[in-house]
Amino acid sequence: MSSFVLCVRNKNSQTDTFGRSVSTPTYLAVPDGELIPRPSHKIGGVKAWMDAIVAQATPKPGGELDIVIFVHGYNTPPDEALKRQRLVEEELRNRGFASMVIGFDWPTSGSAALYLRDRMEAQAAASQLVDGGIIPFTKYNLGDCPIEIHLMAHSMGGFVVREAFRSIDKGRDANLSNDWRLGQVVFFAADVSSECFEAEHSDMIPVFDHCGRLTNYFSGYDEALAVSNAKNIDISSRVGRVGMPSNNPGHEKAVDVDCGPRYSAVPDRKFKTINGMTSHSWYLEDAIWYDDLAYTLKGQLDRNLIPTRTRVGENDFTLKTSL
Repeated sequence: MSSFVLCVRNKNSQTDTFGRSVSTPTYLAVPDGELIPRPSHKIGGVKAWMDAIVAQATPKPGGELDIVIFVHGYNTPPDEALKRQRLVEEELRNRGFASMVIGFDWPTSGSAALYLRDRMEAQAAASQLVDGGIIPFTKYNLGDCPIEIHLMAHSMGGFVVREAFRSIDKGRDANLSNDWRLGQVVFFAADVSSECFEAEHSDMIPVFDHCGRLTNYFSGYDEALAVSNAKNIDISSRVGRVGMPSNNPGHEKAVDVDCGPRYSAVPDRKFKTINGMTSHSWYLEDAIWYDDLAYTLKGQLDRNLIPTRTRVGENDFTLKTSL
């Protein structure tokens, strides 16, 4: 099986590698066993790429397909992004959610010290997520193949998603009606201002207008987001560290899940598959978080009935420490 990636990094044809600057989209089908996405894995244009994805996807009993677009965070090289994408797809399939997980690989600097540079690249890449991925899939979905598109974003990937949806409102596609929507949007350890989730905040309105539900997983133990507070031009608290504002009820589609107690319940966390800062990326190797994520993406249960979380308020939950 191939892993499909929408890569917006610049290409070096001599070394068959991707660089650290934003470029036009390259549609990849990375063969199983290949550890690094390369320009030579290009499958063709967007139509050929989507056709290949649909051909490999496992339909639901009713014939519908679920596709999750995974947006990685800052300081994530292509090989690590691919590793995480494959891990998410495997874990979801193990929980009965047989979705295709598609990587959106935007350019990062490869250094945690160059945080602001990554943020600039993230903003530049955001429109490519819309024009190169979301809108083509939405148009494809208007045909005979019913596809449910979901988005999940880690760290600065949440910022990419927010800016992507804002760009939709700024530059409407004349051939696309405005009544389309995605299914689930998931943020975890999101490097986005918590204030953006206040009721009627203009930055997040485009996201809520076009999704069925947005679930935010956060943890007060996230050390990376504490560092970003100091480096970021916007010094407000990050929604991936403190959650959504509690004194100003947010959008009815927003769900907050505090994962801090679950993180602290496992004293010795060592990564087996991925690399990165443990307190920032631990979700990707946590069984209970994946259980909750699978329930969330399936969308079959009401948010109040998902068994892996405890309700603590209206649209506020805590991930269970054990099952």
